[in-house]
Amino acid sequence: MNIRKIFSAICFVLFFLTISFPATAEDFTNALHAYLEQCVHAEIPGGCIVVGLVDARGSWIVSSGTLDNGTDQEADGNTIFPIDSMTGTFTYLVLQDMVTRGLMNPNDSAAKYLSPVVKMPTYNGKEITLLQLIRETSGLPDFSESLNPKRADNPLVDLTVEKMDAFVSSSQLTNDPGTRHYHGGVDKGLLAQAIELKAGTNFESLLIDRICSPLKMDSTRFTLTPKMKARLAIEHNKSGYTKPIFERGALQALGGLYSTANDLLNFVSALDLTPANLAPLKQDWSIYFPFTSHDGTIVYTAGGWFGSRSLLCYNKTHHRGMVVLSTSTDFKREWGDFILASEWKSDKRPAATNISGELYDSYLGQYQLSSGKSGSGVETNSPDTIGIRRAGNRLFVQGMGPDSISIDELLPPISVELLPQSKTRFFERLSSRLVNFSTGNRGEVTGLTINSPGRLFSFKKISNLPPPAPEPVKPRVAIQLAHPLLDAVVGDYEFPPSGQRVTGMKVTIRWEGNQLAGQAFGQNVLKGVFDIYPESETNFFLTLDGSQMIFVKNGEGRVTSVIHRSSHAGVPDSEGKRTLEPGFAPPP
Repeated sequence: MNIRKIFSAICFVLFFLTISFPATAEDFTNALHAYLEQCVHAEIPGGCIVVGLVDARGSWIVSSGTLDNGTDQEADGNTIFPIDSMTGTFTYLVLQDMVTRGLMNPNDSAAKYLSPVVKMPTYNGKEITLLQLIRETSGLPDFSESLNPKRADNPLVDLTVEKMDAFVSSSQLTNDPGTRHYHGGVDKGLLAQAIELKAGTNFESLLIDRICSPLKMDSTRFTLTPKMKARLAIEHNKSGYTKPIFERGALQALGGLYSTANDLLNFVSALDLTPANLAPLKQDWSIYFPFTSHDGTIVYTAGGWFGSRSLLCYNKTHHRGMVVLSTSTDFKREWGDFILASEWKSDKRPAATNISGELYDSYLGQYQLSSGKSGSGVETNSPDTIGIRRAGNRLFVQGMGPDSISIDELLPPISVELLPQSKTRFFERLSSRLVNFSTGNRGEVTGLTINSPGRLFSFKKISNLPPPAPEPVKPRVAIQLAHPLLDAVVGDYEFPPSGQRVTGMKVTIRWEGNQLAGQAFGQNVLKGVFDIYPESETNFFLTLDGSQMIFVKNGEGRVTSVIHRSSHAGVPDSEGKRTLEPGFAPPP
């Protein structure tokens, strides 16, 4: 059993109230806002996150952070975000609209609707259908190796329809269409092209006319107007660097949409709460969602690229939905489960009470999972540990170590808080699930148990040493270096084969105008030019992904190799030997 998933369902921001009389229960949106504040500032200080909630009572927007666009604008329900792969849900809706109008049949061969210049491949005489394109099961190969982009941070900008068609026409299938799923290929781009040709108009106009306008989604577009750009939240990668607008070229229908939390809540409401007069939604709308919970009660659609993340989910049993849009914070579908399962009504939420501040320190330390028993009686054992620390009159809990029980199954690993009901009984702020501390004969804290639906997990206290508070991401800062020092690293570097790149990799470093830039060549490499910035005479970094390039010099002060250090934990360093430098002849 993955214990991180268990704990992620109960570890969320909780706040210590120190008042001398019983408090009223906290409003759910206030608790959620406190969590978002902690989430944003604990990870990417310049980022923002917006959460939209909707049920039969109405809708709410909870947000934190700013747009980071040169103004002090705070994020809100009208802030525009890229929604990336969530776009596919709306591409599916456009196809369904064409089907309900009798203009297309999802089981037809895609070649029937495409230009004759596109030679659609077959396998054993079986043709690719429209339904297989929307489900991304055509069997068409990965096109990324055929790309030759100018920039690594915008690799699809030059992917034209003509280039996509040429790639498809030269492709060969290796299996029956419909038998293998591959996300991120050309399938939805081809589908949009087929729909455009049949409808006689461009795909964006069709989407606006048939889907966005009826649902009053006036800020959901592929093309941003100047006024929309002023509301666009700037993306950040995990290393804290801002990212340029990422264009999708001929793959707009795959992941090119921008939207707002308010627009997406209109869509969620139209599913069930305030049904719209929209023909595609009169079908089994769950087909528009690529993910469904194991019990079938919750449907999801999500997206994410360099820095942005988006999530939309709806609980069909409790008739409530949620939208999450972020420019920096990572999260997974389990967070949707957690929020949707939490108690939203204030009159049903527990209230915190006061306890003596002298007790705070007794909870501090590290706790190791000793056992977990599910409702079926299945025992689990794991070395996973959690840590509890104090900040003033606030008690925080967090995962310990890379494989620890941590919130990173839902959001990046950040601290979360507990609220007291008594000296030993606590609850977590959002869902109100219980955390009970156990004590020894002398009153010392010896462990804790966590109540999750149908499960009870026990932890033994193994240390009184609390974990350190996590620090916000601090992007590396470039320095000014004299031109000769920058020239010293210019050249070609060859990396040996590895598990990911069986043929090895070559990196060339050159000048691009006044900017030092690199480019990688080989299989499974990010193609296109990327900028390189110095932080010392030998240490350089990439804002593209936050990785480092550490140049090694010999006794004569000449660079002989470069070490690539990934920004991702657990990825080993790799060293490339210098094979060519300016002013020297290439090796024989």
